Amino acid sequence: MSRRLFRERMNEAWLEIRENLGRASLQSLGIMLGVASVLGGFSITDSFKKRSEQLYVKMGGLDKLNVQTSPVATEGSPTAMRAANLGLRQQDREDSAELKPGEVQGVSMVRSVRARVRSAQADQERQVLGIGGDHLAMEGYSVAQGRSLSTQDVESAAPVALLGSSAATDFFPNGDALGSILRIGNTPVQIVGVLEERYFVFSKENPRNQFWRRNRIIAVPSSLVQRRLQGDVHSRLDRITYRIPRIDAMPDFISELKSILKPNHRMEEDFRLDDVQSRIRKRNNNGEAYNLIFVLSGVLALLGGGLVNVNIQLASLKERVKEIGVRMALGAPGNEIFKSFMTEALLLTSLGGLVGLGAGVIFSWAITTILGVPLAMAFSSFMWAYLLAVVFGFAFALYPAWRASKLSPMEALHYE
Repeated sequence: MSRRLFRERMNEAWLEIRENLGRASLQSLGIMLGVASVLGGFSITDSFKKRSEQLYVKMGGLDKLNVQTSPVATEGSPTAMRAANLGLRQQDREDSAELKPGEVQGVSMVRSVRARVRSAQADQERQVLGIGGDHLAMEGYSVAQGRSLSTQDVESAAPVALLGSSAATDFFPNGDALGSILRIGNTPVQIVGVLEERYFVFSKENPRNQFWRRNRIIAVPSSLVQRRLQGDVHSRLDRITYRIPRIDAMPDFISELKSILKPNHRMEEDFRLDDVQSRIRKRNNNGEAYNLIFVLSGVLALLGGGLVNVNIQLASLKERVKEIGVRMALGAPGNEIFKSFMTEALLLTSLGGLVGLGAGVIFSWAITTILGVPLAMAFSSFMWAYLLAVVFGFAFALYPAWRASKLSPMEALHYE
C-alpha cells in the first residue's frame, strides 16, 4: 500500500513539474548553482593536489626522512659544546645502518661543494653534488647513457662523475660527454654517465620546467668531495635521507635515530629531521581552507535558492488551494498533503542537483583546461555537493508543505 501511494505521489509530483516547467526551473536554479559551486571548488582543489602529488612522485616520492645539519645556534651565542661539534658525518650514517632494516628501503648521502668546473668548451662556477648510497633512485634520476656510480666508486673516492642533461649540453655541446674529462677545481674526473632529462610542467600558468635545476646536476662520489675537493678528514655530510614507505613506521624510526645521533653530537641537537610526507600533508591541509571557502559559497547559493524556493512554493500554494481542498474533501488527510508537497520538492531538488553536478563538471573542466592542469574529481566531492542540495531542499520545503497540510478543507473549497 505504502509503495503504491509513494508511486502515486511521485507521478503527481512529476506531472506538476512538467505542467509548471518555468516555475520549477526557477525553484531549482539555486540548487543547480550551489551544487555546481561546491563540486567545482572541490574538483579544482583536488586537481591541484593531484598535480602536486604527481610532481613529488617524479621527484622521487614522499616517503622520505631527511637529516640535515642545523645552524650552529638559532639565536644568541652557541654553547661551547655545540660549537665544538663536527656536524653531520659519515659516522652518523654508519651507526644508523642497522636501524629497522625491514622498514628502510633506501639511504642516500649528500655533500655539496661550490667549485670551478672546466671542460674544453666551457668554464663555469657550479655547485657539485657529492652523492652516495641510493641517491639517484630516491631523487627520481635515471641514467640515459653510460653507467651510474657504484659502491666501489664511493668507497674509493673514484674520480668519476655523472652529468644531468643540461650540464652535459653546457660543458660538451657536441654531445661527446660520455668518457670525456671534466676538471672540478684541480681534480680531473671522467664522465661515466649522462642522466635522463627530467621534465615536468605544472600548469599553463607556470610553464617552466620544474626540473630545470635538477638537469644541471654534476654528481660525483660523496667521498671524492670530502677527501679530495675539501680535504675533510671528518667525512662530513650535508644530508642523509632515509626512504621509509610505511607511514606508521616513521615515528619509531625517528625516535631511535635521535637516540643514536644525539650521543654522536655530544647530546646537542645540531641536526634537524624533516619528514617529507608530514610536511606535504601540512601543505595539503592548507587546501582544506579553500575547500571550506567553496563549501561556504555553495551554501550561500543554496541558501539564496532555498529562500526563493520558499517564496515560489508559497505563491504556488495559493494557486493550488482549491485542489488541496478537493483532495481533503475526498478524504486525503493532512499528512498525505504534507508528503505530496515534500515529494514534489525533493524530486525537484534531486533533478536540480543532478543538473548542478553536470554543470559543476563542465565548470571544473573549463577552469582546469584554462589553467592547464589535468582534471581530477573525487567521488566524495560529488557526494558532498549532492548531499548539501538534498539537505537544503528538504529543509526549505518543510514550511510550505506544513502550511498546505494545515489548510481547512471548507476554507480551501471556498477560496477565490
